Amino acid sequence: RMSIVRTCLSLSSRHLTSRRVLSHVGRVVGSHRPPVRGSNPTHRRTEKKRNEIVAMGQDWESMWAAGLEPGQAFDASRVEPGFQDLINTGTLPKGTALVPGCGRGYAVAALGSAERKVVGVEVSNTAKAAADAYLSTAKAGDGSAATEHCTVVIDDFFTHTGQYDLVYDCTFLCAIPPSRREEWATQMSKLIKPGGEIVSLVFPLGDYEGGPPFALSTKIVEDLLTPAGFEVVSLTEVPEEKLARTAPRGLRGEYLYRWRRM
Repeated sequence: RMSIVRTCLSLSSRHLTSRRVLSHVGRVVGSHRPPVRGSNPTHRRTEKKRNEIVAMGQDWESMWAAGLEPGQAFDASRVEPGFQDLINTGTLPKGTALVPGCGRGYAVAALGSAERKVVGVEVSNTAKAAADAYLSTAKAGDGSAATEHCTVVIDDFFTHTGQYDLVYDCTFLCAIPPSRREEWATQMSKLIKPGGEIVSLVFPLGDYEGGPPFALSTKIVEDLLTPAGFEVVSLTEVPEEKLARTAPRGLRGEYLYRWRRM
């Protein structure tokens, strides 16, 4: 989720200062690294991705450590109402589910049940602690204790391993650099079993420049997942009264785009 606070969050000045310090330190350290002998474009791309992962973890941890309360900023204080309605239909795959960038774990708990084990992935230790605290008292989707079916781990989505029947992406795709979107789609094809599904909550909508959060559209998601071996199951516009968040820029609205891996 990189430095999502730059454009859509209005947190304390203490956090903003902390973020600038981290960014400055990264530039200074990077400028004093010794040259890599025999470096080539592949090595440079690998190092760039590694640096992005480190920066993502630092910024995300910095934001959570500054004090993020339920309902503040991107935290919707509950699972997205539109997604909850979809869960309630009982049509989503059972088995195992993954929620990348799960935050406080609302969707993790909502998906959990005796028929579905759920893993939430985070890069921030403070976010994981907040999710663990929430899950310790939350009910799973079937009314049982969430901790019976749900867990949150510290990991990088792009190197995460496992096989899942279902993935829910919400405010994760919009947080990563557009240059990594094809990598996102490729990783989804690796993580999701044949016949498994991904549900993408398409938000924020629009065609504005810059981010994060970077503008999304249903066409962007379609152009990413179709070549990666997915087929459309359904596309649903979330009703106004069920919207989870107010878009910082662009159009107000959300879509639930459901895909199946072929």
